[in-house]
Amino acid sequence: MTRPIAMARFDRGWPLAGAAATVLSVLVLGLAAMAAGLPFWMPLNATSHGLHGPEAGQFAGLDLAHTGVGAVIHVAACFFWAAVAVLMLRAAERGSPMLAWAAGLATGALAGVVDYALMPARLTPGWELVLPAAGVMAGLAAMGVGIALGLRAAHVPDAPAHLHATPPPTAADQPGIVHED
Repeated sequence: MTRPIAMARFDRGWPLAGAAATVLSVLVLGLAAMAAGLPFWMPLNATSHGLHGPEAGQFAGLDLAHTGVGAVIHVAACFFWAAVAVLMLRAAERGSPMLAWAAGLATGALAGVVDYALMPARLTPGWELVLPAAGVMAGLAAMGVGIALGLRAAHVPDAPAHLHATPPPTAADQPGIVHED
């Protein structure tokens, strides 16, 4: 079995994609909250609704029980979805920037369908408790873009053909030729 392309490796593509998805989605969600007149961290508080119920979406404070728990859940979710994107790429024989974008954006869309159409309400990201639908979609899109950017950062372009060429034989490589130093 051949080694997967760089962006489809769990030691390369996955950590970069998960980290980029986390940072970009937190930034976009926080800005969406601020645009709605809410504190930057409110979407993270809302993510803790799985433990605290829908009231977590109304908690405006900054604390470990809501913001900290929400942040941990959010980071774990971003790394989960980054793993899904990496698994999508495992069959690819060659990487390309477009492949990274396709996998990242498809994963963001898949996350939206799974999180908001298939999961029970208690297991959604909770962003809908504090943000309008456009803010939720922006958060999912940001996660997909972050995954794509992380995968893109892990991409190693194919080396030019001349770097793969076998060097011409030297006299020392020829049988029967004595090479004296």
